[in-house]
Amino acid sequence: MFYIIRKVFERVRSFDAVFDRLDKIEAQLDKHQKLADENESLWQFLDEQKEMEGVWAGSVDEFQDEISDMMIRKMKPQGDA
Repeated sequence: MFYIIRKVFERVRSFDAVFDRLDKIEAQLDKHQKLADENESLWQFLDEQKEMEGVWAGSVDEFQDEISDMMIRKMKPQGDA
């Protein structure tokens, strides 16, 4: 009887060790996922900066037209407007 209890206890401890290791792996995975998301955001920011470099080249009138176009594209109607 004692032998069976000891074997069960060893199995439970081994499962606990597996679950502890799994928790550590999940924590590392979350950390890496956050880093990947930050990396993606930085690349997207750099791409947007490259796009913006070409937008602002030109005269003052072209600059004002571009700003007006950007405002109109991003504007959301309010109410029944």
